[in-house]
Amino acid sequence: MAETNSHDADEMDVVKIGSKQWVRLNVGGTYFLTTKTTLSRDPNSFLFRLCQEDSDLISDRDETGAYLIDRDPTYFSPVLNYLRHGKLVINKDLAEEGVLEEAEFYNITELIRLVKERICLRDTRPFRDSKKHVYRVLQCHEDELTQMVSTMSDGWKFEQVILIFQKAF
Repeated sequence: MAETNSHDADEMDVVKIGSKQWVRLNVGGTYFLTTKTTLSRDPNSFLFRLCQEDSDLISDRDETGAYLIDRDPTYFSPVLNYLRHGKLVINKDLAEEGVLEEAEFYNITELIRLVKERICLRDTRPFRDSKKHVYRVLQCHEDELTQMVSTMSDGWKFEQVILIFQKAF
């Protein structure tokens, strides 16, 4: 959950004080509220280490007690949501490479694998409109048509046959 309102920030402090399970993060100036359980999903991650009582990680906190993380909050949202429900959901306006960068920064192994897989699928999938249509126009007399069709063994198909009659004067 991202915060933008200072009144909301005061309410969030109350929630944090009431429960030691809640963790407040200040990611690039945007506040996120989540639980220690969510941040602990990957025991090798930066976020796991950040919320441990005996953490070897030294991290500054802002005036509200939120952990300060100098990263892009836009790309942090998919990371946090992945930790919440285990599914990779990336908005269409976000680049997968940005989410990958954040997953690597936070060292979330399974998320790194999922984003790399998605990038690979995206880059190897043929473009929907990449199929080219090339048309061959042939002109022949009616009595030559059978011979012309039998010689077309190179994958071409007929889209339309138009007979053109000539009037004899």
